[in-house]
Formats: sequence, structure tokens, C-alpha cells
Amino acid sequence: MSEDEVKGNFSKRSSRWKIILAALVVALIITIIASLDIGFASQTPANMKLAIPQISFIQILYILGKQIPFVGNKINVSAVFTKPGDLASAQNIIMLIRLPRILAAALVGAGLAAAGVIYQGVFRNPMADSYLLGVSAGASLGYAVAILYISSALTIAGLGISQAFAFIFALLTVFLALLIARSGTRIPVVNLLLTGLVLNIFFLALFSLLEIRAGKALGEIVAFTLGSFSSIVWTHVWVVFPFVIVGIALTFFFTRDLNMFSMGDETAQHLGVNTERVRIFLLVIASLMTAAAVAISGVIGFVGLIIPHMTRLAIGPDHRILLPTSAVVGAMFMVICDAVVRVATGASELPVGVITALVGTPVFFYLLKRRKTSYSL
Repeated sequence: MSEDEVKGNFSKRSSRWKIILAALVVALIITIIASLDIGFASQTPANMKLAIPQISFIQILYILGKQIPFVGNKINVSAVFTKPGDLASAQNIIMLIRLPRILAAALVGAGLAAAGVIYQGVFRNPMADSYLLGVSAGASLGYAVAILYISSALTIAGLGISQAFAFIFALLTVFLALLIARSGTRIPVVNLLLTGLVLNIFFLALFSLLEIRAGKALGEIVAFTLGSFSSIVWTHVWVVFPFVIVGIALTFFFTRDLNMFSMGDETAQHLGVNTERVRIFLLVIASLMTAAAVAISGVIGFVGLIIPHMTRLAIGPDHRILLPTSAVVGAMFMVICDAVVRVATGASELPVGVITALVGTPVFFYLLKRRKTSYSL
């Protein structure tokens, strides 16, 4: 194949990738707006006494439009809300409860899915996920320690003390794994995988001991391990936003290196990749995204493992398109799952981690069976 043919094929693939990504972004925006119309007005924090009828989709669009300068004031309020007090109540529900919750779900889904892509690419292991190096166990342990032994009135960087401890312990677990797995100036992949596995078991054992001593706090601790967005406020969104968006942006510059990792370390080194440095950098980025996501949502399984596989089955293994599309698909998937938990059992809520597994598993098996060729990383 001539050089011109190679460039032509890449140009066609690049154009197709842009169309796919643009379509997914539009679908994500539509999903976010549509999910604002899902839920009960009674699903509000105890300190917000709001009682209005179900908010209509037209009213939601009006409330969103009011946030756009020079646009919202031109719409007749009486045509949308018949009672003057309904506008303020509905706006509080949409802007203070549903919208931050939905955006947080999107960020968490994008972060976990992108981290899963990184872990699977770096380790060349289809079973790798966002929690491979013990992030979930470390976060759970930190959350339990804060709940049981530290005043809940404290905050750190906008997070409650329990959420902050979950973030800190998650990162400490990853850095401990990197430190223990180091052999001289290198960090062998097998050493790192085994270290992450052992630390995960060890911290889960400590977490189980704290569960036994939890008493009345047991329900709150267990709820963290199942994941939820019910207590999200805008502060949580702004805290996790830079970790996820900047993390994905930085990783995108290393997508060619991730493609080379798939050919083995020796081949990647011959092609000019500093495998040790790039591996550590990408693992740190993935761990930061995962830790930030877990801190505000709790431990939500499945997303970092299956979403990259589902996307890979649909669009191929090239990380230049796999990373951004997995992030968008992960965000969309999490928003849909959160919408389901808000209405599945009436005004009460199911843990979102249960829904991600129940919904995502059959979808993945369907895609796997439908694909004619064999699966490959």
C-alpha cells in the first residue's frame, strides 16, 4: 500500500470518528435534558420544603433557557407557570437538585469509563478496570474511618470529611501499590497487578472490620459501597470536574502510546515510547479520575470494566477514538442509570451500582454475541 493510500485511509477514518463522536455528544446532551424530566418533586433534601405538581418538560426548557443571557426574559412566564410560586419551586428542584446530580453522574461515568480504557490499554488486560489498583477498597476504608472516628461537620476543599477521606485513601492506595511494586528503577506490570490485588484484599478486610464496629452508621457505610448521587450539590460537581475533564484531555495526547502498548513493551520502546514513564503518568491520571469520582458517588462497579469493551466492540480498538467515545458513552450510560434509580421504586431510590450491573451486563452480552469476529483488545 502506497503512502498516499495510507494517508487517504486515515483521513477517511478520522472523518468517520469525528462524525461518531459528534453524534454521541449530541445524544449525551439530549439524554441530560430528557433526564431532567424524570423524577419526583418529593425527592428533595429534608431542608428543602418543596411541594409542586410534576414539572413538565416545557417548564424545564424554560428554566434552562432563563440561564441563557438575553433569552430567558423574553419568554412569558404565565404561559409556562400558572401559579407565581411554582416557578421558584420548580427552578430550585431543577437547578439545585436534578441538574447538579445529573452532571455529576455524567462526570463520574465519563471518568470511570476513561480510566477503564487507560488501565486496559496500559496493562493489555481485558479484565482491568478503574479499581484495579485498590482504589475502591482504599476509598471505602477512608470513608468508613471518617464516618466512625472524625466529626462529620468538617470539610476539606468543598467535600465532606468522609468524601475527602475516600479521595485521599484511594490515592494513597495507588501510590502505595506503585511504591511496593517498584523493582529498582522499574515497575514490572506483573508486580503492579499482584500488588494491587493484595492491597485490595487487605483494605477490604480492614473495611469489613470497621463494618462490624459501625453500629448505627452501618447503613451509611454500606450505601457508599453501592453508589448514589442522592446527596450531590454543585460543590461536588466543581470538585470532580477538573479531575475528569483535564484527565481525559491529558490522556488524549498519549493515545498513540496506548496503541503502541498493545504491541508489547519491547515494540513500544523500539517505536520511541518511554514505557515506564508513560505507564506511571497514565496510571496516576486514571487513579486521580477514579478517586475523584468515587469520592462524590461512592463505589459504582461495572462502568470502568464494561463500557470500554462495549465501545471497543462497536468502533474498534484505536485509542484515539476509543478514549473520547468511551468517556461520552460512560457519561450517557450513568445518566440513564441514575434516571432509572430515581423512578424504579417510586419516590425511594435504588443504589445506582445495582442498576449499572443489571442494565449493562445484558447489553454487553448482546453486543458480544452480535459481533461476527472474535473479541480482541
